[in-house]
Amino acid sequence: MEQDALPFTAIVPRVFGLVAVHWRVLVAASFLSLTVSLLWMLPPLLISLIIDRAILGADARLLFLLSGGLLGAALLIGLFNLLEDYFLALLGERVVRSLRIMMFEALQRQSHRFFVRTSSGAIVSRMWNDVSGIHNAVSSGIAEMFSTLVLFAVTLAFMFTWNWTLALLSISLLPLVFGVSLFMGKLTEAVNDVLFDKLDGMTSFTLERFSINGFTLLGGFGYDRARDSKRFANDTDELLTLSVRQSMAVQVVVLTLGLFTILSSLLIYLYGGLRVIDGALSLGTLTAFIALSVRLAWPVANLSNLSVNFIGATAPFRRVFEWIDLTPEITDAADARELRDTRGHIAFKDVSFEYEPGVPVLRELSFEVQPGRLTALVGPSGAGKTTITYLMLRFYDPTAGSIEIDGNDLRHVRLASLREGTSIVPQETVVFNTTIRENLLIAKPDATKDELAAACEAAQLHEVIGNMPDGYESLVGEFGYSLSGGERQRLAIARAILKRPRLLIMDEPTSSLDSITERAIRDSLTAVLAQSTTIVIAHRLSTVLAADTILVLDEGRCVDSGRHDELLVRCDLYKRLYEEQFAPQNFPGLNDDAP
Repeated sequence: MEQDALPFTAIVPRVFGLVAVHWRVLVAASFLSLTVSLLWMLPPLLISLIIDRAILGADARLLFLLSGGLLGAALLIGLFNLLEDYFLALLGERVVRSLRIMMFEALQRQSHRFFVRTSSGAIVSRMWNDVSGIHNAVSSGIAEMFSTLVLFAVTLAFMFTWNWTLALLSISLLPLVFGVSLFMGKLTEAVNDVLFDKLDGMTSFTLERFSINGFTLLGGFGYDRARDSKRFANDTDELLTLSVRQSMAVQVVVLTLGLFTILSSLLIYLYGGLRVIDGALSLGTLTAFIALSVRLAWPVANLSNLSVNFIGATAPFRRVFEWIDLTPEITDAADARELRDTRGHIAFKDVSFEYEPGVPVLRELSFEVQPGRLTALVGPSGAGKTTITYLMLRFYDPTAGSIEIDGNDLRHVRLASLREGTSIVPQETVVFNTTIRENLLIAKPDATKDELAAACEAAQLHEVIGNMPDGYESLVGEFGYSLSGGERQRLAIARAILKRPRLLIMDEPTSSLDSITERAIRDSLTAVLAQSTTIVIAHRLSTVLAADTILVLDEGRCVDSGRHDELLVRCDLYKRLYEEQFAPQNFPGLNDDAP
């Protein structure tokens, strides 16, 4: 997943490539920019004529005409400038929108390992803080750069046309200005590298502490929240320092630009004033030239600020592009084929797997799961039960060996076609902060009302939903906290069976249910999922008793398999697990799961 950092020279063409996609808007903005730049040449010209022809020539009529022309030029400049700003803003927002969509789609393509190793806070931070960090560089930066360059070129051309000596004096200090801007831009880039990393950590910390799960846990332990307040205050102190450094970099550029404006104007006044005294230059021309030099200061200032903002935005640009460019760990092979008419026969053939190199989780594991059968996985913690289910769904690929479904190696089956036929009920129920209907439709977006009702009835949830004020449109809250633990679990079961999958994977789906509800659901599942191959990580006696086959796992190996009665006689590990985990569930009064 780790990649080399993108160099600045690789970032620039990609950014301009994003801008070029919206070339129509760019052309419109550039045309308006050129128009505004040309119109801005009128006021200095009119001022020159007002002084030399109207005032010094004592022509009142011409004075009124030229003054009217000056007013008209100002109105036209305002109108076209407003249109230019609209197209520049539109261009910038479209580029930022494109980046956000590219980032979102890139994250959707990532594999399970990426999300295990990357905090949700880092994802949120990079999706919003980083993209927002480049917003100004794009919307008021790259887009505006075109108009600024046009205005700079046109203004400079007029200045050289009128008086090349004064024009050279006006730009003599530009190397100093741009040199300072480039240096401050690199400084801002270094600050941003640290700042955005800090924002990643703070976003993760805040999400964890203020999620309903985190808040409940801390409250339940009587955790001293002052500790978190102190940590947050220290982190915000660091952010404050970094933000001040950013601001000071900009202020240094502003100070340099102010000195440039004063010194260049001083040179023009001195040299131009002497030329007017000598009679070699008219007062109107000098006045107009001073107006042009002041006007030149605006594109110079803009280009300087743009260079600081754009170079400073290199850090978030780099972080965004790095994730957009990430190659998913699990992808379709070149010869991957569609999985059609799945029967659900699963075969592990000498499968070994390691999450980390040198730390085996599964070791030369071999077994078969027959179609349409219920297979229970049992074993001590760390035996590899959950890993087996992850491999079946191809969240990961085996380190060695192969996994086949209906005789097809999973590595040569298209992921989409594999997962079209699968459903999962994790032990930690996942419920999104939306309506019950939307949570169910994750499994089957085109499900009808009758199908939703049938799935919920099978999961013993339909009546509960009917008692809610908004029925299936009821919001469940973050992590489904408006529902009880059992209701959340039933919702997860309903979602899984709604799809009528060929392969169903469940990590003890009834652990939060009472025995009566569990039995009712189990009876419903037997009928609804008669054609499904079901893999269950077993934690309850009722599950192992109902299983067609039980796989006993230990340290990544299958030590035995069979039915409950058989294993109880011949497998010492299973007998020990039964006595420690399952048999206590059969105590009188605890439940009525006893056979």
